[in-house]
Amino acid sequence: MTDNKENGDAPNNEKANLKPTKESSVTSQTSSISKENVPSISKILITDDGKDESNTVFNYAVSLSKYSGAELQILRILDKVEKIEGASVEGVSVEGSNTNIKQEVKGQVIDEMESKVKRCREAGCDNKISYKFKVGNPLEEIVKETKAGNYDLLVLRSVHLDSGVRALFSSARKIIGNVDIPVLIVH
Repeated sequence: MTDNKENGDAPNNEKANLKPTKESSVTSQTSSISKENVPSISKILITDDGKDESNTVFNYAVSLSKYSGAELQILRILDKVEKIEGASVEGVSVEGSNTNIKQEVKGQVIDEMESKVKRCREAGCDNKISYKFKVGNPLEEIVKETKAGNYDLLVLRSVHLDSGVRALFSSARKIIGNVDIPVLIVH
C-alpha cells in the first residue's frame, strides 16, 4: 500500500470527507468548497468587557465588517447595576402626542461606548454599528443574545489566566458549547 503524496490523495485513493461537525445557519452542509458554499456574514456580535484589551476584538470585527458589509452589534454585559452608576435615562414627551417620546441616555459607560463606535468609524467601518448593555451573568447573557439576535458570527476575546488552555476551557468554551453560530476567538 502506498500513499500518493504527489497529488495529495489519501491512502487507497480515498477522498477526505469534509463535513461540518455542527449545523450552522451560515454554513452550507455540503462537503464541497465552492463559491456557492461560502457563508454570507451580515450581522456580527462583538462582546466588549470595557477593557482596552478588547480593542483587538474590535479590530478583527471592523476588518470582517469592511470585507463582508456586515452590521456590527456591540454587547457589553454589566454584572452589577452599580457599574452603570452615573448613567441616567431621560424621556420627554413631545407636546400634543402620546407616541413621540424622545429618549436620551447619558453617563460614563455610554460615553465610553460612543468613543469605541467612533474609533470603529475612524478605522474604516462604514456599516451600521449599534450597541447594547445587559445586566447579568456574562456567559448567560452572551448566549441569550446570540440566540435571540439572528447573528452570523460571534467575536470573543479570550482571557489569559494561568495558561491559554485553562482560559479556553473556561468562559469561551462554555459559550461555544451553547451557541449555534461560528465563533471567532481573539487573544
